[in-house]
Amino acid sequence: MSASFDASTAPAPTAMAEASEVNPEAEPLTLGGALTYTSGNFGTGAFNAFNHYLLPSFLSLLGASPIVINLLSSTSSIEGIVVQPTVGAWSDRGWHGWLGRRRWFIAVFAPIAIAALALTPSLPPVLQAWLGGGATTTLYLAAAGIFLFTLAHTLFYNPYSALLADLTPPQQRGRVNGLFHMLEALGELLVIGLGIVLVKRWGLTAFFPLVAGVLLVCYLPPLLGLREQRALPGVVARRRYTIGDYWAGLRANRQVWLYLATKFFIWFGISAITPNLVLYAEKILNVDSSAALVFPLLLLLTSAVCVVPLGALADRLGIKVVFVAGMLLMAGASAAGIVIHAAALLYPVLIVAGLGYAAQTACAYPLLTRLVASDTIGLYTGLDGALTALAAPLAAVIIGALITFNGYGAMFPVVAAAFLLSLIPLALLDPSRAPRALAERAASEA
Repeated sequence: MSASFDASTAPAPTAMAEASEVNPEAEPLTLGGALTYTSGNFGTGAFNAFNHYLLPSFLSLLGASPIVINLLSSTSSIEGIVVQPTVGAWSDRGWHGWLGRRRWFIAVFAPIAIAALALTPSLPPVLQAWLGGGATTTLYLAAAGIFLFTLAHTLFYNPYSALLADLTPPQQRGRVNGLFHMLEALGELLVIGLGIVLVKRWGLTAFFPLVAGVLLVCYLPPLLGLREQRALPGVVARRRYTIGDYWAGLRANRQVWLYLATKFFIWFGISAITPNLVLYAEKILNVDSSAALVFPLLLLLTSAVCVVPLGALADRLGIKVVFVAGMLLMAGASAAGIVIHAAALLYPVLIVAGLGYAAQTACAYPLLTRLVASDTIGLYTGLDGALTALAAPLAAVIIGALITFNGYGAMFPVVAAAFLLSLIPLALLDPSRAPRALAERAASEA
């Protein structure tokens, strides 16, 4: 569960002149074309699950401190503050022959990510023996490998995400986006399931090349099987947002301030617990490494199953109602972790937490789209992505320090408090008072 930013909605280049024509939208993808495109996200799901739930245990075995574990398990969020919008804009403007505008990033950076991921567990001991030094040197070298493969993944993943808008017409994007995230969830569940069955037999280091292989297999179809059109669909002229535009947009929309405050507290809490959940099970509950992976399995499986029905429920009852209910479930589950110290009793708590996470996933972005005009959604999505990316390293440092001095159980009060704090701006948020709603009301009354 990590905070993500869709490069397809990133701020785009400044319009040098008024658009005089509109490029035609892409033809709808066939099922085969949709599977060819979305298959890469199965690999990214496997990568994310490995990074969040197996990598922390590996770093713990190397002697990393809780702060280092938390930071390295969220390096994509740290670098994403700058990299995500920058690379998205870069991929808008380039063209590289048959590799097109977005797939070029996959061709260049995916091999780097795959190689670094496969070699990280084996190369540091070799280099350490050659360079000298002790266990600290091995940890530094492993950290360099982790930073490299997460950075490389970020560099190709955002242009890959942006292909959604290039390859599909607007009326098909909801369905293809649903398939995109479903395959991501399946990739996460695959790695966690294999971890439960095989981690004791294979060891943690075997999962580095395994996940690298999954990335390779899954990104070959979109790299080799897709063809991009040179003319981007939609308006020819594109707009690049300046810092002044971002500030003016915030000043004009108090409801977005409340939304962003809500998201900050949510992602602070999520980022605080994600890399520590398995280690908590191992070190506090004294379960083995395989049984510890049942914790994220229950959480992710519940979320994957419930997110679509909860989205439909939000359409019937109201987005804010379901959103608030989800945050109450997440806060309650986190508070339960303070007093429950038996694995069997925490299993239903994790199911409740997964239900709450699914509710906020289903409601958060649709709520943003109701607050702002459609022609400024890129601006506000950029702010959303940057803010949630900032929450992760801040949570890593604070929670890492608390764990260092007070143990892994110290994370639950902080996570519960973060989720409860998110309810304050969420309760004050009123979509009917947003500039978009006011403009639509004025137009209807004119």
